[in-house]
Amino acid sequence: MFYNNFDNVYGEDRYGMVGKTGDGFREDRLLEIPCYRCHQAPLVIAERNWVDTNNDDSQRYQIVVSCTHCGAVDQFIVNDGREKQIGRLQHAHVRPSEHNLA
Repeated sequence: MFYNNFDNVYGEDRYGMVGKTGDGFREDRLLEIPCYRCHQAPLVIAERNWVDTNNDDSQRYQIVVSCTHCGAVDQFIVNDGREKQIGRLQHAHVRPSEHNLA
C-alpha cells in the first residue's frame, strides 16, 4: 500500500507505479521571499505541520516561516484543497512556489 502522508517515502501506488511523494517545503530550508515586516530576504521554514487530508487524498500542510533578520513569523498552506495548490503567505500576501526555495 502507498501512504502519501509521509514525506520522501518511496512506495507503490494503486496503479503499481513506484515514485517519490511530497514537496520541497521542508524544515530549515530558505525561501527567497522578502519579509513583510523588514522587507529583507530570506525566510526560513521553521515548522511543517500536517493539517488535514483533502478530498483527492493529498495531505494538507501548514508551513510556518520565520524571517532570518527580524524574526517575524508568517505561514501558508501547501496542498490547499487539492494537490500542488499553494496558498498565500498570511501577512505578506505572496504565493510561494518551489522555485523560491534556496
